[in-house]
Amino acid sequence: MPVAIARPGPWTHRDLTAGGTRFHAALAGPEDSASLILLLHPFPECWWAWRHVLPRLAEAGHRAAALDLRGFGGSDRPPSGHDLHTLAEDAVRVVAALGYERCAVVGAGLGGQVAWVMAGMRPDLVAGIVPVAAPHPVAVRSLRGRAFFSGTAVQQLTLRIPVLPERALTSHQGMERLLRSWVGRGRAERVLEASDYYADLLARPGAVRGPIETVKRSRLRRAEMSALAAPIAVPVLSIQGENDPVQPAQAHARDSHHVSGFMRKTVLHGVGHYPAEEAPDELIEVVLPFLAEVAPAA
Repeated sequence: MPVAIARPGPWTHRDLTAGGTRFHAALAGPEDSASLILLLHPFPECWWAWRHVLPRLAEAGHRAAALDLRGFGGSDRPPSGHDLHTLAEDAVRVVAALGYERCAVVGAGLGGQVAWVMAGMRPDLVAGIVPVAAPHPVAVRSLRGRAFFSGTAVQQLTLRIPVLPERALTSHQGMERLLRSWVGRGRAERVLEASDYYADLLARPGAVRGPIETVKRSRLRRAEMSALAAPIAVPVLSIQGENDPVQPAQAHARDSHHVSGFMRKTVLHGVGHYPAEEAPDELIEVVLPFLAEVAPAA
């Protein structure tokens, strides 16, 4: 049976066309809010990763948009454009399609890497970023260049094995195994309740190829390096899960080398790679004060 993208909740669903590509987003909060918070999900999930966060942002008066990146969830699945620069360009166009000239970006995992690139590309549009479980992309790769064998490096090697990643991501058992291995001890229940949904989305014809491409690349392209060459000038709140097996603490420590403006770092204790699902209350308590500073709702 077809997978229902538009799951019900205290939000509305909307399809947006930006740059010739159709994107799905879940929207919550007052439509006339001065503050747009763009939520970008981690791999291999979709907008549903923010189901616990969307209502809390809305209650605080923000207009929140949980976007499906290209190739994920209910967005189009073009055969190319899965690099960070293109994903960031997509997000910039979606902000305009929503009628806003400025936003704050909260991105987790893959979405956090996109947030870093957006801040480098368009500091005029990005009021601040909250990368969650997402060190600066250059910081991660600088460690890998020193033979640091991170969870991400292992993942990329595994994704080069033909057929294996498709099977792992499109079966209920495989998805559950992957998600369980990336969460903090005792934190799996909230993440795993969505694992069948994520697997079913990727099991649709042609749906798994794009997501795999987003994590398959080990090098940044020229356009990505150009966007990330200068230190980030917009405010940054970097959030790290204490027990994140995917992104190393050493990479987070190097974030400050790539930021010239205000930066704050927070570690969520006992949390793994998916704070928005593992510990949404702890996450929102950290995020809301920052958003009130950089993107006030009124």
